Order: sequence, then structure tokens, then C-alpha cells
Amino acid sequence: MIDTHYDLLYVLYTEYLKNDYSYTEKFKNNFNKDNVTGVIANLYFMTKEEMKEELGKYFKDDINVLEMFKKATELYKDKIDIEKTIFSIEGCDYIKDEEELEKLYKLGLRNILLVWNNKNKYGSGHRSDMGLTEKGKSFLKKAIDLGIIIDLSHMNKNTFWDTIKLIKDIKKTKDVKVIVSHSNCYELCNNPRNLDDKQIKAVGEVGGIMSLVSYGPFVDEIEEDKEKLKNKYIKHILHAVDILGIDNVSIATDDMTFTEILEREYEDRNIFNYKNVKKEIKELLKKYYSEEDIEKILHKNIENKFWR
Repeated sequence: MIDTHYDLLYVLYTEYLKNDYSYTEKFKNNFNKDNVTGVIANLYFMTKEEMKEELGKYFKDDINVLEMFKKATELYKDKIDIEKTIFSIEGCDYIKDEEELEKLYKLGLRNILLVWNNKNKYGSGHRSDMGLTEKGKSFLKKAIDLGIIIDLSHMNKNTFWDTIKLIKDIKKTKDVKVIVSHSNCYELCNNPRNLDDKQIKAVGEVGGIMSLVSYGPFVDEIEEDKEKLKNKYIKHILHAVDILGIDNVSIATDDMTFTEILEREYEDRNIFNYKNVKKEIKELLKKYYSEEDIEKILHKNIENKFWR
């Protein structure tokens, strides 16, 4: 299984600041070839106030994305080094410009989420109605020129549709790699982070892949029973396949158990135990799909799009 969103780079950088790699050791014990074999490893950024609240005394007011990304990816290669890995940044707020983006690309950056939940100089998440800015358009064009995957998760509708328009224009002359790394179907759960049917269809129109995320609040905002949530999660996969086809759907966990390393209360909203996630999803999908189609959803679609 390929997990298309796990904040492993953020975890490693936080552990580096605290000089405590206990969570990474726990993660490695849960990572084996019979379960998850590849990952989009993510380094995320929020507002300075939110990052200060999370990191406490370890927070640095002068956020240096290059330094953080370089250290996090070095630690990843040293301590985890999974062969099938794509390095990602979520929330491009503190990337200064296209020149710095190119430096990050040379360090291994291959996937970007332009925004987190807030607005920034490039666009906005769901906490604002702002769309893609002129700086955002230029930034995305540079990312596409470099061959970086454009990740549409976390965008509000205005930023999403502005980005789709930009991608459609660029696709007339060059290839654009597109993913929705960790979102679900708004028709089944009206969380603002999820995509409505029109948006999902647009993802297919630009040749993108949508990864359905097994994180409770995006599956059902009210339901808390994990067994019921597991079946509801499968319904999100079925809905996306109905719109996009079997070759354009994948899965993500956005596993948040790492929050236990942070100095705040941990709330378990993950539907599956990471050690058995592939086995459980595969078993649930057998009712609806052939072995070949299940393998596409679990890993082959992502491999065909991004590892060919």
C-alpha cells in the first residue's frame, strides 16, 4: 500500500528539536512490506501562532524552510529511508519565492500543497474565501516547470477552481502532475476539507488522482464508532471511483498518532491501526472489487502516476 499523506518530515524535525526519536522507532516497527510500502512524507506549516502553540519552547520565530526541509529529509534517509518516498511540503507560506522553491526541488521536494487551512500570499484554505493570488499563479507555474506534483488538498473552493483553470491552460503544452492527497467526498461528509462531485470530476479532467483519507472527521463528522467508520470510509472510495474511474483513486491515512510526541492532548481519530491498515482496507474492498482493481487502489495507481 502507498500512503499518500503522512507528516513524517514534520515528526522527524520535531524529534530533532527535542532530541527524542521514540515515535520514529514506533513508526518503523509498524512499517513492513506486508503493510505500507511507500509514502508521501510531508513537512507542514501553519500560522506562526499555531506553530508556536504546538512546538512551545522549541519554536523558532525565524522560520527557515530550506534548513528545516534539509534536516528533516536527511533524518528521513538516515532513520527511515523507505524506497518509495515522495517528499512534500504542506503550506507554502514561508517559501520566499520561486528561487527558493527551486532550491527545495534540488534538495528533493516533489510535492506541494500550496496552502494549509489559512490564507497566505499564494492562496487560501477553508478559513478564507480568497482565491489564487498572482504570486500563487507564478509559484505554481514554476513548480510545474520543475515537475513538482500539485496537491489540491486543503484549498478552499476559490483557490481550487483558480488552480484547476491554471492547470488546464498549462496542460495544453506540457504535462502536469496532480493529486488530491488526503480529502474525501463532500456528498458523504460535509467537512469543508472534502471535495464536492464537481470538484472530483475536475480532478479527473486534469488527469489527477484522488486519495481518500481514513481519518474520522473527514469520513463522518458525527460518527465515532470505528467499525461503522471503516464501512463509511469504503463508501467514500466507491463514490470517488464512480466519478473518476478505478485508475484514478488511491488511499491515504493522514495518521495522527504522532501528536503524542507533542506537548498537547492526543485524540485518536484514526480509523485503522497503522500496522494492519492495508489488510483491513483490502478485506473491506473485496466485497466490491476484483483483486486487480484493489491492487490499483492500494498502490498501482500511484506507482503508475508518479513512479514510472
